[in-house]
Amino acid sequence: MLDLTYDYESCVKASERISWKVDDVLPVNAKLDFTRPFLPDQLAGTRGLATLGGAPFLDDHARLRLNQIGGNAYLNLFGFVEEYILATMMKHAQAEVFGDPMNLRALLRFTDEELKHQALFNRYRDAFERDFQHRCGVLKNAVEVAGVIMSHSPAAVLLITLHIELMTQQHYVECVKDAPMDPLFQSLLKHHWLEESQHARIDALELDKIARTLSSEKRDLAVDEYLGILDAFDGLLAEQAKLDIESLSTVLGRTFNEAEADAIRASQLAAYRKTFIWYGMTNPTFVSTTKKLSPSKAVTVAERALKFASSERPSQIPTARA
Repeated sequence: MLDLTYDYESCVKASERISWKVDDVLPVNAKLDFTRPFLPDQLAGTRGLATLGGAPFLDDHARLRLNQIGGNAYLNLFGFVEEYILATMMKHAQAEVFGDPMNLRALLRFTDEELKHQALFNRYRDAFERDFQHRCGVLKNAVEVAGVIMSHSPAAVLLITLHIELMTQQHYVECVKDAPMDPLFQSLLKHHWLEESQHARIDALELDKIARTLSSEKRDLAVDEYLGILDAFDGLLAEQAKLDIESLSTVLGRTFNEAEADAIRASQLAAYRKTFIWYGMTNPTFVSTTKKLSPSKAVTVAERALKFASSERPSQIPTARA
């Protein structure tokens, strides 16, 4: 029902063609360049923080450190959500054990690549913690969150997964590809994007398979569940923004008053919302998919996307500090 122009076999062939090794992307003991930003301006929360109330606030050094703290959180959040994505696709692969061999191959490559991404992110985290010289607070309860997400209907879980993986592609192509930033971090995001582009296609194929079995009412419900997951994820982003204030305070050896802390929190949260929520909800492929699944709920998604950046939402998923 999604009118897809590709199949599982084409995903396998593309995956084999662009396959890479962790050691080639991020060699052991590789050095990140801490004289450069880790995130492009479009994704960073540092803009507008040079002054506060007309007075100097964060200088270039402080904003660079906040950019790197945000970059570290950005990558951790990908590792965070890939816990549930890995578990989800293992379930889908298990369902194909006695089914179509090509579908199974595509799903098994998907899970293997997700495990590779986690290994890449773990190696990056070791390099960051080794050379940044300060431990930064990041969200830690990925397994618990994975359980909450996977408690929703399979269609809703696939919809949020498609959102995330299309969002990843958009980040690289529109923001990261030509940005002046640490080349090692940039390369890491490039190789992550290469494989996520195939994962998004497999998400769509699996979603199409499930959606064909659902009534229009259940497809509507899946979109409602997807929006509920986003509300909960927004709570995690708010928690990460608070952790960033603590990390920056430690890095700079500086205490922020209430107004200063609120300015940093608001800036980081706005950036995280745009990065992880707005980009996915407004991605053209995602918009087209929701319209085919549920034309009426697609209108709701579009309306929510417009409001997300400015509205405060309570966390519905339990969070934990590092």
